[in-house]
Amino acid sequence: MNLFVNALSIVIIGILAVSLLYTMYIAREKKVVEGELDTKIEKPVQKHIYVKNPIFLSYGIFFALVLFIILFVMITFL
Repeated sequence: MNLFVNALSIVIIGILAVSLLYTMYIAREKKVVEGELDTKIEKPVQKHIYVKNPIFLSYGIFFALVLFIILFVMITFL
């Protein structure tokens, strides 16, 4: 494996780790709110409901990096 693939692997693992930690932080913060299941959603989150969700964000980054890797392999070996 060359240096580019190693660096890209480290970046992917870092993004996945940050996404996991951020999701755990949000879940722990949600548990602090006791018994309120129907709380009001903040305005910035209402406007950007998919961008502010860490799960959708991590999936989007993952698939973008997978497509980038596929493109890199196609350019390199074809």
